[in-house]
Amino acid sequence: MTVDHFPPWGVMVAIDVLLTTIVIVASVIVYRFRVDVRQADATAGVGCILGGLWVVALFYICDLYTMTVMPMSVGNDRAMQTMVMLHFDYSWYIHSIGAVLVFSGLVITILRFAQRFRRMEARTEELLENENILDSIFENLPVGLLIKDHEHVIERANRTYLSWYGVAMEKMVGKRFDHIEGFQSDTDAMVMNAQEDEVLATGKLVSREVERYLLDGKPHMLSISKFPVFDREGRITKVGSVTIDLTDIAMAEEAMRDALSEAEEATRAKSQFIATMSHEFRTPLNAILGFSEMLRSEYFGPLGADSYKEYAGSIHDSGQHLLSLVNDILDIAAIEAGKRSLQREEFDITEVLRECMRSVERMAADREVDLVMDIPEILPPLTADRKAMAQIFLNIMANAVKFTEQGGGVWISARADRDALTICVADNGVGISGDLLPRVTEPFSKGQSNPHVAESGTGLGLSIVKSLVDAHGGELSISSTAGQGTEVYVTLPY
Repeated sequence: MTVDHFPPWGVMVAIDVLLTTIVIVASVIVYRFRVDVRQADATAGVGCILGGLWVVALFYICDLYTMTVMPMSVGNDRAMQTMVMLHFDYSWYIHSIGAVLVFSGLVITILRFAQRFRRMEARTEELLENENILDSIFENLPVGLLIKDHEHVIERANRTYLSWYGVAMEKMVGKRFDHIEGFQSDTDAMVMNAQEDEVLATGKLVSREVERYLLDGKPHMLSISKFPVFDREGRITKVGSVTIDLTDIAMAEEAMRDALSEAEEATRAKSQFIATMSHEFRTPLNAILGFSEMLRSEYFGPLGADSYKEYAGSIHDSGQHLLSLVNDILDIAAIEAGKRSLQREEFDITEVLRECMRSVERMAADREVDLVMDIPEILPPLTADRKAMAQIFLNIMANAVKFTEQGGGVWISARADRDALTICVADNGVGISGDLLPRVTEPFSKGQSNPHVAESGTGLGLSIVKSLVDAHGGELSISSTAGQGTEVYVTLPY
């Protein structure tokens, strides 16, 4: 092999320099766009292509070296031998390796781009579906929606907004409100444009309420909120508007206020009626009680027969029971009407509990029921209406004794916490069934669970107790099991 088999020296040098330069430029370009290559998931493929190009480029760099440097160092003959060996012994292998790397890189890159293209197609389909969903929501929301550019030109309006005003899409889109004839007043347009300018300048949400006449010819109370719309760089480029028709809500609130007023008026009328009728009952009752007491005591001499005395006693007891009912009704009416004022004072609750206990001791002894009080020697003073407290605990203790069978017991205990005092009246009497327990504090409700036990009373005692406890800002809770007994807890703030 001789030099005659090679192209001219200058051509070979130019080809080596050109090919090497191309590879270097390609490498620089890939390096500069390395982020894009990485995002395109083409790093492996492009790396293989560059590797193949550099394998070939190194061959031409060696060839350039043998033609330019070696003749000066080892002589022309030795340089020619090296060049012949390089071209005819190693060239095929080097170009084959380079071609394999370039081809592999191309295949890998094409496969990666195909995969990315499929993912992009799937993502595009997903975005289109999401866009369709958002379009559907935008068009069908029961509120008015608008999108305007920074010049207040309408770009989009939803179906609800157009139906409110009866305006066609083509008449509105691409125009400003103040350029649509007869759509809104100049003053309203100025206020609206000023708010939109504020949103564009500050990015804040701006709201106002206005009254407008819609297509139905009726005035509607509208709440209009303006909000910023950002582009991908975070700049405010548009203004969105949400309009909510508050007319139905306003009407519902007005109806609710009217209904509440009527209910309050009815409650006042009921309380007034109960108070009036109760006072009317008292007058004849006092006469019945007075004359029956005279007959029973035989103030003007003995009656003709013993039965008359028994009848007079029955009349007196019935009248006394009816008077108790009237007094209870009056108490409830006064509490509900807010006419019972509380005379708050500081006192020792222990004294009140002992007074109430003494009042029911005779009843407990007659029924052979043990009455036990177990409270701390010193309790913090309570600030409350002393008379109301006596009425509360006398009612509770009397109920406990009344519904405890012979041989049973009633226990009064107290516990002082940091902010409140809790007093418990417990018994092992007949108890209250679970279905009656939630209603036991309602007026005329009786908690007796044993239908074979005779029950006296009006069913107003616990209702009055609860009303008085509530009036003091306290809490009444009742725990009971039919046949096992009842525990009544009264918690009162100091």
